[in-house]
Amino acid sequence: MITIIVRYCLLFLTLIFLSFQSFGQCYTAGQNLPSGGYILRSSGYRSLDSIVIQEIINLQSFFQVKVDFFFLQEYYGSNAMYDPSCNYNCNGSVFLGTKMLYEQLQKEHGIECVKAILAHEFGHCVQHIMGWQEVGKRVELHSDFMAGYYTGRMYNYDDEQVQSLFSEFYSIGDYNYWSLDHHGTKYERKCAFEEGYYFAKENFSTVVSANSYAIQYVAANNPCGVRKYKAAIVQYQNELERRTKLLEKDISSGNTGSIKFKCNDKKKYKIVTTNALGQQVVYIFNKPYIGLNQSGQQLLYPAINEVNIGPISANTLVPY
Repeated sequence: MITIIVRYCLLFLTLIFLSFQSFGQCYTAGQNLPSGGYILRSSGYRSLDSIVIQEIINLQSFFQVKVDFFFLQEYYGSNAMYDPSCNYNCNGSVFLGTKMLYEQLQKEHGIECVKAILAHEFGHCVQHIMGWQEVGKRVELHSDFMAGYYTGRMYNYDDEQVQSLFSEFYSIGDYNYWSLDHHGTKYERKCAFEEGYYFAKENFSTVVSANSYAIQYVAANNPCGVRKYKAAIVQYQNELERRTKLLEKDISSGNTGSIKFKCNDKKKYKIVTTNALGQQVVYIFNKPYIGLNQSGQQLLYPAINEVNIGPISANTLVPY
């Protein structure tokens, strides 16, 4: 009887083990990834490892996720990648290729570029958690947006540093339009990262709300400059509201104000305007001229260098 119980216990433990095995792939240093490379424990430089590992800790805390992280000796080109499989109790695995790492370090803002690359891969982790299963350019640009958002929330760069970082990092854009894993052009990627960065700077938002906005952003076909466009619209609406209030105040008081023109030099100018009755009025500056008075008589008017165009609501003729 004891033997049968032991057998059932062993069978039960085996099923549990198999279920965990089927849940996710366990990655370890020394393992080969057929489509990726050779998994490494270190980049080869202890000080560089410390910087990268600390950034992984920062990213996990910021996005509230847990990942397995590995360095990777790439088989093909330079690469960084996210895989939804991982060891137990985590949200995926992130791999940073040593070739890509060394390439980025040659740039002026190398460390910052590496941090942005890692943030891009964490953007894919957020997509996986949120259940976004789409493939292609839109998910890549979404990750670029989230990388920019993370950078904007975590770091303060001046405008020159920001533009230099954008340009350097997104020199890795591609033009494989018909490829399912097309990341977007350099310009599109730069735009997505920039929009995410300034979204973080200009809004008190959470990762969830930023993720939602990023999905809307890429669904709108990644419109470059949308942040500046929206800011211009708000500025225009505010100015229109201000002027409307002033006009309403002037009309209610029977005075729409006056405009003063004054010449600061001796050059000759002419202003053509319309008075309250719809009549054309001409003002000559710095030159005597012959004009008509209200009775229709010709008069010689002396040279002037300033004039006040009176209230429109006064409904009076403006004298010559």
